[in-house]
Amino acid sequence: MTDMAEEMYAFSRLDGALQRTKSLLWPINWGVWLRLALIALFVGGGVSFPNTSGYDFGEGDLPPGFEGALPGIATVVVVLILVVLVLALLWWLVGAAMQFVFVDMLRTGDIHIRRFLGERFGKGVRLFLFQVVLTLVLVLAMVALIAMVVGFGGPGVGVAAPLMILAFIPIILVAALLFGIVFLLTTDFVVPIMIHEDCGVIEGWQRLIGLISANFWQIVVYVVTRLVLGLIAGIVQAILVILALVVIAIPFVLIGIVLLAAVQANYVLLLVLLIPYLVIAIPVALLIAVPFVTFFRYYGLLVLEGLAPEYRLLPE
Repeated sequence: MTDMAEEMYAFSRLDGALQRTKSLLWPINWGVWLRLALIALFVGGGVSFPNTSGYDFGEGDLPPGFEGALPGIATVVVVLILVVLVLALLWWLVGAAMQFVFVDMLRTGDIHIRRFLGERFGKGVRLFLFQVVLTLVLVLAMVALIAMVVGFGGPGVGVAAPLMILAFIPIILVAALLFGIVFLLTTDFVVPIMIHEDCGVIEGWQRLIGLISANFWQIVVYVVTRLVLGLIAGIVQAILVILALVVIAIPFVLIGIVLLAAVQANYVLLLVLLIPYLVIAIPVALLIAVPFVTFFRYYGLLVLEGLAPEYRLLPE
């Protein structure tokens, strides 16, 4: 019992992941950091947008002639949505390929993207399609569940529909968690297996299922530990990013105040200041993410090595 923590790879490999992360990132080599920041753009982090859905636009809010222009505006909105969707899918596709590139960079010590991207793009496409199918299954299952609840209620369901949907929220949350775990295990274990065995996603999962059946509690402890560490790391990273963004914003705010006081600049001119601000802020936020994504990738590779030494990818 005293050796329980040492026997659990989720615990015993933490120090190794930390030491390897330090060795790679310190002393600072800006070329390495910037390439890993580009990796972080695709394999970690996200962007959120302000929510304006709580505002009720009444007729008085619409300028004269606006209603007549609605069809043209609707077309523009649809086109913009399609463009954003295409860009999001391309970002997702490149991100799937970057998962393999990241592992190749760490296992070889060669922190260059172009060397591995072309070689791994095919596997990235397979991973992308796998993730898209999983996502569609989850979304369609949620839609079907809501439709079933409303349909069973009949035309008189009325006010009870939201309450019935609310009752299914725990089921939805559990399903989302299970799908999240599948995505996690795919990234942390199936991707390295695909590299080692030169196989597809399904075959990689078949091999992982064999590992899970032979090391069930090891996997359970790893998933729980990984989720907890991910939550803590996410909070710490968010705090660091917010502090960095505030510090970076200070000179731009001062410049804006000076422009307003000296030349009575309008707000459109002040918005132009957002461009250099974002040019600085986005790379800084990605650089902050580098130690986190690097640690977690090392961590997953080391745990996989403990579960199945034949899948060792990292050098001594």
